[in-house]
Amino acid sequence: MRENFKSLSKQLILDLRTIPSMGREDYYVSKSNEEAVKWVDKWPEWLTFGFVVVGPSGAGKSHLANVLKYFSRGILIKNSDIRDKNIMELSDNSCLILEDIDTNLSEINLLHLFNFLLENNSKIMITSKIPIKKLNISLADLRSRLSSLPQVNLGLPDDKLISRVIIKQFTDKGVKVDMEVVNYLLKRVDRSFSSINNIVSTVNMASIQSSRKITVPFVRKLLSLK
Repeated sequence: MRENFKSLSKQLILDLRTIPSMGREDYYVSKSNEEAVKWVDKWPEWLTFGFVVVGPSGAGKSHLANVLKYFSRGILIKNSDIRDKNIMELSDNSCLILEDIDTNLSEINLLHLFNFLLENNSKIMITSKIPIKKLNISLADLRSRLSSLPQVNLGLPDDKLISRVIIKQFTDKGVKVDMEVVNYLLKRVDRSFSSINNIVSTVNMASIQSSRKITVPFVRKLLSLK
């Protein structure tokens, strides 16, 4: 019974300490993402129908998408969410955010959705890991519509941005860490947001399970075991 209670307590702590903050104030700007952030900040005063954000997994596309969803009171979907029966309903939104267009794309459904969005004077933001011109799209009309959208790229984050993201992710978990820990991790983490998330989650979980404070010696020992 004691062990079960201890395990349950750890799980409750994990649940409470891993809820991310996804507001605009939490999306830090650097040279790698400033162009994409400008689009979100300009909502709804866009001069075009929409735009495409291209970047690798973990580059911050989903965070940006959620910020725009909040600002625009729009809807966020995947390709698999677009069906014959709901195209009209999806198009009846001021802003539609389509994530990962490069995955499971139904060309005819997306083409119909595009047409209805245009008729309704709605806006769209699309995210992709692959530049639009490199997507294998057979429908000429769809390819033309996608190619007409401005494309902005999320580049590799610089040291300043990585440091801020490390701090933010620890803060999301209810943990305050010293800058020496941040600087130590900065030199050892891959330059992707998914890598930062993985290492912060690993360090945080190890800290909870061992009931130890996150310090440089603690992190050094933990990473040496991996």
